[in-house]
Formats: sequence, C-alpha cells, structure tokens
Amino acid sequence: SVAEFRMMQQMELLLDNLKQAQSDLKREKALTDRLLYSILPESAANALRQGRAVPVENYDNVTILFSDIKGFTSICHQSQPLEVVRMLNEMYMRFDQLVVAHKVYKVETIGDAYMVVGGLPEPNEDHAHRVARQALDMLVEAGKVLNPRSKQPLEIRVGIHSGAVLAGVVGLCMPRYCLFGNNVNVANRTEATGEPGRIHLTQPTYELIKDSPE
Repeated sequence: SVAEFRMMQQMELLLDNLKQAQSDLKREKALTDRLLYSILPESAANALRQGRAVPVENYDNVTILFSDIKGFTSICHQSQPLEVVRMLNEMYMRFDQLVVAHKVYKVETIGDAYMVVGGLPEPNEDHAHRVARQALDMLVEAGKVLNPRSKQPLEIRVGIHSGAVLAGVVGLCMPRYCLFGNNVNVANRTEATGEPGRIHLTQPTYELIKDSPE
C-alpha cells in the first residue's frame, strides 16, 4: 500500500541518517584523538579519558635536550608581538617535523625554549643518538628562520644530558606531561651556559654516542 511504501522510505532515510551520523562521530573522534595525542603520550591520554589516574613512571636512562634563541629578549624588544609569534611558529614547526622524523618526544615549549626527550614514553636503546641527530638538524633548521628585524638567520643554543628521570601528568585544567629530577636541571644548565650555534653535551651523553659511526 501507499502507506507501507512511505513508511519504508522513511525507515531507509532514518537508516541513512544514522549511518551518516555514525560516520561523522568516528571522524570527530579521530580528530579529537589526534589532538589529544599531540598534547599527551597516547597511554596517558587513554588513561585520563577512561577516568584512571596516570601513574608516575621512573625511567633509568633517557636523553634530554633544551634549546633557546640567541638574543631572544632583544628580538622581542625590537619587534612587534605578531612578528615574534610568527618567527617562533615557523621555527617550532620545523623542529616538530624533526621530532617526528627522529622519533623523539617533544615535552614542551616556553617562550623561546624548546624541550625534547629521547627514551620515553616508549624506552629505546638509541635515545642519545636520536636526540643528537635532532640537535644537529635543529641547528640547520633554525638558521633557515630569520630575525624579523635584522633579517639575519637565528642562532640557537643546545644542551643535552642523559640520566634517570620521573615522568607523569600533572594538573586537571590543561594537564601536562612533565619530567622531574636533577637530570632535567643539568640539561637545562648545559644549554643555558652554552654558546650560540653549538651543541653542548655532558659526559653521560658523550659516553652513549662516542662510538657511533655517524
């Protein structure tokens, strides 16, 4: 009958709408997952999403890298805020691509400081080599970014140190994956007291990479 035919049409339309809604939901979930995994390690993100606490983990040996820009304070005084943001964004996008290529983990950026670690959240034996290659490429890529006022290539300082750390997620609002321990401070001081355009290694890192053929 006509009534049955119309009912079948409505059911087919509802089914099509349901399938489309499910497809849209999967796509949105994939986008949300990608964003979440760009902020936190996948294991930590999944635990938080399931309402579970993220345990603090101890890593016996990782390699930590810090970098900053030579004369960043002067650049900020001489440039418009938007120029500084664009400069940092260009440099960090280059560094982020290197992080993916070398399979290390970007911990955070604060101002002009960039922090990377190898050997966590997934432990690996060649963490020092990965971070060293990251550092070498960062020097090259930073030189492709120009000071917005002087138009000269940027120079960065890089410090690298290896040792044990604790890692965990802190905070409820905008939770962060952080590293803790004296070895983080050593890596930071190694960078802060270094010379621009150079990579500074501590003895523990040197011992891990000294026999590398690269």
